[in-house]
Amino acid sequence: MKRKLLVLAVAAALPVSALAQTSQVTIYGMLDLGVSTAKMFGNNPDMKNSIRVDDNMSRLGIRGSESLGGGLNAIFQIENWISADGTNLNGGSRANALAGRDTFLGLQGGFGKVRLGRLSNYQNMEMETMASWSGQLGLGIDTLGIITRFDTRFNNAIRYDAPAFVPGIELNAMYSFDETKAGGDNRSVWSLGAGYTFDKFFAKAGFTQYQQQNGSANKDGNYWRIEGGYDSTLSIIGAYQESTQYGSAATGGTNSVWMRSTGNYGGNLGASSVFFGDNDKMKTQEAAITASYQFGNFVPRASFAIGFDAKVDGRKLDDSGYQQYILGADYVLSKRSKLYLAGGYVKYDNEKFTDGRHNNEYQIQVGMMHWF
Repeated sequence: MKRKLLVLAVAAALPVSALAQTSQVTIYGMLDLGVSTAKMFGNNPDMKNSIRVDDNMSRLGIRGSESLGGGLNAIFQIENWISADGTNLNGGSRANALAGRDTFLGLQGGFGKVRLGRLSNYQNMEMETMASWSGQLGLGIDTLGIITRFDTRFNNAIRYDAPAFVPGIELNAMYSFDETKAGGDNRSVWSLGAGYTFDKFFAKAGFTQYQQQNGSANKDGNYWRIEGGYDSTLSIIGAYQESTQYGSAATGGTNSVWMRSTGNYGGNLGASSVFFGDNDKMKTQEAAITASYQFGNFVPRASFAIGFDAKVDGRKLDDSGYQQYILGADYVLSKRSKLYLAGGYVKYDNEKFTDGRHNNEYQIQVGMMHWF
């Protein structure tokens, strides 16, 4: 149960109206730990099977609000990564990082909500509805972590969420400022999101634009995704995504089409490759579907995702796609605790578009999640 701390302003010099005002602060978080066996790029340098105890994006946060009168509220949040298994396998600087997740200060009222800080784009926070899997380590082999690889948070951001002018509709916009403008470039990022929910049916769409992604070449990259379906005891949710990005940004600096491998092998797509450099444009197209059904406390689930052959400067890279399969189930222990089992397998059409040596990955994990 979330612990709610009530902070009362008590000062004899303050007016009575100020004495009546309160700030409500909530401490919250989530722990997700599992045991997995896996063969994944980056998981083991030799791509051998490994057995491990993993923290899967556990977090700890503080959020609060203060009534300012007239329906206006000050709002804040500080959310942190924690590595509950004692290691930094959550990934470098974000492991145990203070304010590494969404952290902001803002105002909320009848006009909507405005926040400043480190903020998620719409795809990262309000979407990923088809990626309803527990356990996130391994870049999503037992989740849909490939198709959601671009979803993230942005520093130096301002975000506006509109009020519900029409029931069921949500609209928001975000802008992340490039404060350095190195070399005269402006690599700011902006994002738009919209969603509509009617009973158990929903549809969502998100678009993110990267300005001057290729620097002085003045080329903008982007990605967009639509999701929708029926979400109830029986859930069937689908998604489609397209990405158009330039140079190393297209591969996240991983030298592979789908951001999977960090190796730099001949035939890969890193910036040093003879046929894919910073001035080249990569376009990817992907689709995914997830189905689940709840039998009492038991929720079996299955997902399938496909990445179609990528295109570089309009030329299709034959056999550069992937297919991902996930099977698993949750067992709900309470409103805040559950056990889960998931197994994922990814087959890449050709190893030359991954690490030059391997064309598949897999992960099987059993774990537990608890929210507080």
